[in-house]
Amino acid sequence: MKKITVILFFLMCSTFAYSQFRGYDEWVASVGINIVDNSAFKDPLKGTEDWSFSTPITVGIEYKFDEYWSLSSMISLNKIDKFYVDLGQSQETGLAQGWIEESGTYFSFDVNGKFYYDELIARNDQIDAYAALGLGYFNVSDESNVSGNFALGLRFWFAPEYGVRLQSMAKFAFDNDKVYANNNFIHSLEFLYRF
Repeated sequence: MKKITVILFFLMCSTFAYSQFRGYDEWVASVGINIVDNSAFKDPLKGTEDWSFSTPITVGIEYKFDEYWSLSSMISLNKIDKFYVDLGQSQETGLAQGWIEESGTYFSFDVNGKFYYDELIARNDQIDAYAALGLGYFNVSDESNVSGNFALGLRFWFAPEYGVRLQSMAKFAFDNDKVYANNNFIHSLEFLYRF
């Protein structure tokens, strides 16, 4: 974990130095709600019955240092109502394969690099489209895991300083043997303040 912290610190310092050189400097604070799909990617297009929406708080900060690139960090809280145990986890833990009706607190911290590709398609100052890659840490029911993240999102600006973000992020767990802290999606709707 210390290596990841050092790498992230180095990236942030070099990013700030680069942005001062280029003259591009944009901060965006966000606060909103989230939905967690904790089905371990079993069937992500099935529907909303696997989604958790209880105490769904998301806060974040983003630093856009270039027309196309930014770094963001996000904290998400929620409560999971049930968990899916796949065949491998069932054999490993002795739990029955399928859904477990248990609840647990969900906490996630993510750092992502974003690439804004909307300017390559059409110029529109009110809409920003991006793809993101990053790392995350999350804790569910006293189980922790680290994830590789992939996200897609849109920002809509209804004033120069104020906007709304829609984002879907897939969190690929590094340790797939965990029952509670496993692969998940976080879908979020956030209000934005640009400064």
